[in-house]
Amino acid sequence: MTKHEDNLINVLKGALKGRDNPIDLKPVYIGKIVNLSPIKVSIFDGKVILTEDDDLYISEQFRLRCEIDKTFDLSLNVPNLLAQAMSVQEIHSFTQLPCNMPQAIEFLAQAITKVSTEVLNLKCDLKIGDFVAVASLEQLDVYLLTDKVT
Repeated sequence: MTKHEDNLINVLKGALKGRDNPIDLKPVYIGKIVNLSPIKVSIFDGKVILTEDDDLYISEQFRLRCEIDKTFDLSLNVPNLLAQAMSVQEIHSFTQLPCNMPQAIEFLAQAITKVSTEVLNLKCDLKIGDFVAVASLEQLDVYLLTDKVT
């Protein structure tokens, strides 16, 4: 290996190491919810209170998770509608034999229940006293609430 090639490899190694180990990482803090509307988060043992839309932004993903089932249609109405669908008994009008439709409805109800359960598992039920991850942004004294910490 020539001296030029050796120098080039060292330069590349240094650049990759600098890229993979940045020195300007912004900190992430664990804060505590002290108010829900507007959301207020306490950090640094209560010495700093961050307020939504002032010095605290809420990530779209987190807000979406908090809005899941806001109307309770998913948790209350879907199970009732599924029960009604599964109670349908049908017979063929010509042969008077049982129909396969109730079995098909049961399969669909099972699939809908599984999807509903998975979506409800994503729901974030935020309460006063919950801990959240708060990331420091580039701007001075501006933070981003990223997620609930359990």
